[in-house]
Amino acid sequence: MDIKYYFIFNPQAGSRSALPALQSQLEKIAPVPYTVLVTGGRGDATCLVKEVCEKEEGHLRFYACGGDGTLGEVASGLAGNPKAAAGFWPCGSGNDYARIYGGQKRFQNIANQISAPTVLVDLISVNKHHAINVVNLGLEAMAAATMLKFRHNPLFGGKRAYLPGALSAVISGMKTSCRVVVDDELLYEGDLLTASFASGQFIGGGFHCAPRAVNDDGLMDVSLILPFTRGELLRLLPVYKKGAHLDHPALEGKLLYRQGKHAVISAKEEIILCLDGEIVKGRRFDLRVQHRSVRFILPPEN
Repeated sequence: MDIKYYFIFNPQAGSRSALPALQSQLEKIAPVPYTVLVTGGRGDATCLVKEVCEKEEGHLRFYACGGDGTLGEVASGLAGNPKAAAGFWPCGSGNDYARIYGGQKRFQNIANQISAPTVLVDLISVNKHHAINVVNLGLEAMAAATMLKFRHNPLFGGKRAYLPGALSAVISGMKTSCRVVVDDELLYEGDLLTASFASGQFIGGGFHCAPRAVNDDGLMDVSLILPFTRGELLRLLPVYKKGAHLDHPALEGKLLYRQGKHAVISAKEEIILCLDGEIVKGRRFDLRVQHRSVRFILPPEN
């Protein structure tokens, strides 16, 4: 079967040494023909993938060379195309989608992905945008927004960037006022500490925010956490990180959990959402699961 290979490289993701590492990997797949496309800003990966899909025939494989945001954009560009598949060469700061399949080590060898099989996975549409992993609001979104400022810092960059982001978010704001409707039923209206709408399970470089989520079941795992004091939050953060929060007695009456196919988030004032690490702003967001709409390249386990 004739396949064309495209590597979508995001130079802003993770370490600045990623490009030499990618070039080293690509040397190992010769004589397989490939094309490297470099993004210049937000949304570029989606546009590049769509452009290639429109002009090329036959089977196409696009490898997101970046973090979860790059993967989400690549997946958005090829969603619903039966002849196109998304791969992942993780070099971002979190690389959390890879954790569903055992971690990023499984995806580091590009040669293992060239002829690897694909699996169908879900995508979440959010207004005009898409997420393949998790959509967050509240504390987690504020942490991600701050994290972007630190990701190239020599002391707090890369995988360490989430910590200063989280600390800054705790200091600056502990409440987001909004209304959340899931499958046409009001789930909550008022102040929230944080919330996640998940197809994947992890965020922030390993925080297990959605331990029950399955990325191909056609459902979002919706978890809303009501406000805590800063002291309570610091005590419960380790519980949240390891994914034990859904059944923890300290969160009784403070956590709402639901699975659904459609959610609407609305607010009187502008709020921010984090889509796979990328920030969007607005007052109303329509979230819908696109069930098994993306072919994801899954290399063999090491």
